Amino acid sequence: METPTGYPQRVRWTFLLSTLALCCSAQTLRMNQIQIVGTHNSYHVGLAPGELAILRQQNPRAAESLAYKHPPLAAQLDAGVRQLELDVFGDTKGGLFADPLFLRLSAKAGTLEPLPSAWKETMSKPGFKVLHVSDVDFRSHCWTLIACLQQVRDWSKRNPRHLPLYIQLENKTGASRPNFVQPEPLTKATMDALDDEIRSVFPPGAVITPDDVRGTHATLEEAVLRTGWPELERARGKVVFLLDQERVTPLYTEGHPSLRGRMMFTNSKPGSPDAAFVKMNNPMAPEIPELVRKGYLIRTMTDGGTQAVRTGDTTRRDRAIASGAHILSTDYPFHWKAAGSGYSVELGGAKARCNPVNAPAPCTIQAPY
Repeated sequence: METPTGYPQRVRWTFLLSTLALCCSAQTLRMNQIQIVGTHNSYHVGLAPGELAILRQQNPRAAESLAYKHPPLAAQLDAGVRQLELDVFGDTKGGLFADPLFLRLSAKAGTLEPLPSAWKETMSKPGFKVLHVSDVDFRSHCWTLIACLQQVRDWSKRNPRHLPLYIQLENKTGASRPNFVQPEPLTKATMDALDDEIRSVFPPGAVITPDDVRGTHATLEEAVLRTGWPELERARGKVVFLLDQERVTPLYTEGHPSLRGRMMFTNSKPGSPDAAFVKMNNPMAPEIPELVRKGYLIRTMTDGGTQAVRTGDTTRRDRAIASGAHILSTDYPFHWKAAGSGYSVELGGAKARCNPVNAPAPCTIQAPY
C-alpha cells in the first residue's frame, strides 16, 4: 500500500498511522502463542549434608536424583522463569510434618543442621505444606502454600507488566511406611481448600481462571479450540494455576462441570469438557505439535534424567523446545543454573519467545517479560 501524495501532511500522517495499526494488529499474540521456561520442584532447597548422607546409605539412586536446589522463588522470577511448580500436602489439623524422620536421624548421628526457629511453629498450624518427600526431603524456600503464593504475589506487584505466570500444583500423598508420617488422603474437600487458599492470596482479576477462558462457550475445551486463550496483553501481570495430576481431576470437577467456579485448569485428556491444559512429560511424544496447533496449553519436561544432564546430552531438551510445548520445565533454567556439563535450558538468550509451532508471522514479544 503506497503513501498518498498531494495531500496535507496531517492526512499523510493519519494514513501512515492507520497502516501501522493494521500491520501490528496482525501480530496480536495470544497467551498460548509464546514459549517460556519453568522450574521443576521450584521450592526445592535440597537435603542438608547429614540428611543426604543418610539417604545415600539407604537409597543411593534417590540421593543422586535429589542433589539439586533452586534459588528463592523471587530470584527465579527475576531471572526469567515464568512457571513454578509446588508440591502440596494436606495438613488440616497442623503438625503432620513438624517432626520429620530424617531430622531426628541426623540429630542422632550428630550431623543435625537445624531449621529456622519459626519452622516448627509454622508447620504446626493447619494448611497446605510445601515439601517434596515427607520425612525425607522437607526443606523448602517457602514452607506453606500460602507463603509461596504470597511471594509470587509480591513479585507480581513489583513487576505489574510481566508475562503471565503459571503455578503448577501437585497434590502429594504417600504409602504408609514404618516410622514415616501418613499423609492425608485426597478428597473433594482437599480440592475446595486449595481453591480457598489461592483466593486468600490473589484478589479477583489477578488470576486467569477457567471461567475467564470459557466465556459463553458450553465447555472449556470448546472455548480453547474455537475462540482461543486470552490475548497476551490482557494476560500480563496475571497468574494462571494448573492442577497437575489426572487422578485428582474427578475430585476437582465434581460439582463444577467444565471447571465452572474453579481456580485451576486441570491436567486433562483432549476430548474432555475441561480439557485446556495437557501435561506431557515426554517431549518426544509426536502429538505435541498438533495439540499446540489445536489450542491446548502444553507443559513438558526437558531434562533426560541425571545421567543425561551430567553428560550434557541435549537430545530431549532440543526436542522439547522444537515441539512447541508452551511450558518447558527443567531443573537447569538458563545459563545461571547450568549443570557441571554445561547443560541448561534457554530460548536463544531470551526469557520468552514466540512459539515455533503456532505463533503468527511476523511475531515479536514486547518487553517486559
